Amino acid sequence: MLLDEMISDDAKVMKSSLIRQLTGLVNQPDVISFATGSPNAEMFPHEQLTEIFNDLVAAEKGKLFQYSVTRGNADLIEAVRERNARVHGIEATTEETILVSGSQQGLDFIARVLLDPGDAVFVELPSYIGATASFENFRARMIGVNKTAAGMDLDDLRTKIRQARAEGSTPKLIYVIPNFQNPSGHTWDLATREALIEVARQENVLIVEDDAYGEVYFSGDDPEILKPIKSHEGSDNVIYMSTFSKVLAPGLRVAWIVGPKEIVRRIELAKETGDLCTSTLSQKLILEYLRRDWLDSHMAEVRGFYETKCILMQAALEKHMSSLAKWNRPQGGLFLWVELIEQIDTLPLLHQAVERERVAFIPGQPFFVDGSGSNTLRLSFSNVSDDNIDLGLEKISRLIAQAAR
Repeated sequence: MLLDEMISDDAKVMKSSLIRQLTGLVNQPDVISFATGSPNAEMFPHEQLTEIFNDLVAAEKGKLFQYSVTRGNADLIEAVRERNARVHGIEATTEETILVSGSQQGLDFIARVLLDPGDAVFVELPSYIGATASFENFRARMIGVNKTAAGMDLDDLRTKIRQARAEGSTPKLIYVIPNFQNPSGHTWDLATREALIEVARQENVLIVEDDAYGEVYFSGDDPEILKPIKSHEGSDNVIYMSTFSKVLAPGLRVAWIVGPKEIVRRIELAKETGDLCTSTLSQKLILEYLRRDWLDSHMAEVRGFYETKCILMQAALEKHMSSLAKWNRPQGGLFLWVELIEQIDTLPLLHQAVERERVAFIPGQPFFVDGSGSNTLRLSFSNVSDDNIDLGLEKISRLIAQAAR
């Protein structure tokens, strides 16, 4: 049997993320790794979750491990709706809200429900590689849009939407991460958030807003400025996503989508065949955590933890790389973006870094759908010990200086 002939056209275009391919290289035990983009396990409230787990097992016994409904635990949906309104300024009905098994599953379902082969999806340069992979898996046409200090360059966006339409592609989605973007750590200003709604409306394109990091802001930031695009007037063309992964623990795999009820209903149908339901145990753990009103105080600890590491990272960059690179000063999140002054390809530099200096980072080029960005890199400060931040960046700067000669 010729197995290649049995594989679907969609499956034939699937490809592994370069970041996933590099996992074994960058996560070796003796390597100082700025590559890991996950939250720090020290920030998982394991004692509180253990207490809740034991209480739930005692109260619910076997029911705790039963199937849930596809849309999600009704009480948790109500708790998410209340928190969305109170914290994020997003008013949504139950019919406009669905729980999913992590934001990545949400991206996959959005792509499955909305994209046909050849449809145009517009993303920032750079953009989250997990999103671009989801869209590419459904054979969408990925189009990169330039960014400015204020956010996505909306003039460039409008030009590229119209160009794609003229070339026969249907402009379908604009995917954005306005708060502390992965990978760049960049934050949009208020005016650009509001203006994007109008551009999308005029061009008849949906916005997919990924707000995975929005609550991980640092001191001095005004949370009002960070309010999602979905909270602004006229945002019925916005599909909003957020997650408990960065605020509690990613292993719980619970996120949510808010959008037009017709689209949410279609996502629910996709979820019926995708996984039937999100983990009952995870949903009830999170629901009880919210009911006990522990999340706000926990988030204060999380923000302080990551802000301290970000400050140490900035100081080490200033010390070791001021003549070699430029970088952003993130207002929150887990990432910092570095652009080398010299045109040095950071992918081969990574292999040298691991082999010679036992230090790792993520090359920037895979985050650019247009193939640019070879002289950039992403540094995550979330999982590096305080002592190793300075040492690791000294090692990286030494390699960059040698490559620039």
